[in-house]
Amino acid sequence: MSYDNHIIVGKILTTHGIKGWFTIGSYTSNPSDIFKYNLKILINNNLKELLVTDHNLMPKKIIMKVDGVDTIESCEEYVSLDLYVARDDLPEVQTDEYYWDDLIGRSVFNDDNLLLGAVDSLFTSGDNDILVIKNNNKRREILIPFLKTNIITIEDNKIIVRWNDEI
Repeated sequence: MSYDNHIIVGKILTTHGIKGWFTIGSYTSNPSDIFKYNLKILINNNLKELLVTDHNLMPKKIIMKVDGVDTIESCEEYVSLDLYVARDDLPEVQTDEYYWDDLIGRSVFNDDNLLLGAVDSLFTSGDNDILVIKNNNKRREILIPFLKTNIITIEDNKIIVRWNDEI
């Protein structure tokens, strides 16, 4: 999901401790790369820059401290907010690489030209990214590994996959 030429690169998940630290989720391929960028949050339809003063990569989570947020109470106001960066600050992708944000919303068809749905989100499972396809007609999700063996082509606003809907 993008906003004003910014894309989502993470999410504030919960508070950490009582001194204004957050636990965050990073959508960057290397989780620590999220701190290479000027992070912003969306409040009342306005992007507000966060000044990250400290962060720590722990074995099972990432925590960060933001200037001006010093208590658990002030921290709670930020929980569940997405973290944005300006698209222009991100590196160009290589051929056959995509930012997740560029795939979300695209229609997905199988090689028989059957509409499977639209990309609702993605997540990482082991070494692979997984497309989450929402199919409104069947009110269910289809999970398709984002692998060259499954992806035939990505063009305009659609993705064509080698996928049997009965799988």
